[in-house]
Amino acid sequence: MSDDNPRGRDRTLAKEKEEAEEAEDKEEAEQAREDELEDETEVEHKEAREDAAADEQNVDNHRDEEPFES
Repeated sequence: MSDDNPRGRDRTLAKEKEEAEEAEDKEEAEQAREDELEDETEVEHKEAREDAAADEQNVDNHRDEEPFES
């Protein structure tokens, strides 16, 4: 196929466009996975902080319940 063949050029352009779209879709999917992992990590950190605060509160409450020894 020579460059003088419009159908050949059209097919080449169509193939290049398709490959570019596939690469873009792949990048978007990867970004979506990264965003999802970030969201999960943020939720896990928040839950860990809440759990630590609850544990600390439980320790404080338990300390309050112990009889005072002098």
